[in-house]
Amino acid sequence: MVTKLNLLRFLRANKNVRKIFGEKELRIIEKQLFGQELTQSEKNRLSRDVRKKFNFIQEASVFDDDVFRLKKGSLIQEILEEAVKVIKKDVLNEKINKVILYNPDEDNKITDVFVVFSEIQEKEVVLFRRRMIDKVNSRVNIRIYNFLSKKIKESIDEKGKVLYEIPNKSFNQDRFYRK
Repeated sequence: MVTKLNLLRFLRANKNVRKIFGEKELRIIEKQLFGQELTQSEKNRLSRDVRKKFNFIQEASVFDDDVFRLKKGSLIQEILEEAVKVIKKDVLNEKINKVILYNPDEDNKITDVFVVFSEIQEKEVVLFRRRMIDKVNSRVNIRIYNFLSKKIKESIDEKGKVLYEIPNKSFNQDRFYRK
């Protein structure tokens, strides 16, 4: 009974309740909680509207608070994080130096993600891209940085955002380890 009493207090005190429930619906909830007799139209409204709203609220309550904040681009960010995870789990992960986000048009339709490899052959590129197409969201276009023209590479280096980088690993690092 204590939780239902708390629910009633919450419904009476919260201003935002009126954005979900109408005045009549609130009276029906109150009557139902106190065990008062409901008219047939109130019973219909209880089963048709009120219970369905409570069921939705209960189902939606399993999500984190972050889901309901509706930040701009949060879905795209989640898709990119998932893409980076998939790239890092690939069989060629030992050869990956960086993952770079580059979107020249600034539209949020399709996003180019460039993977920088320390070394890769053309056969491996084709197989890698096929694996990525199967595993990554269709809004993400995975491309290989190593086979691009110099002009495009410069543009990516200038405007791209690094999503993942192996620390202390650069293109010329292998020179220091040779004897």
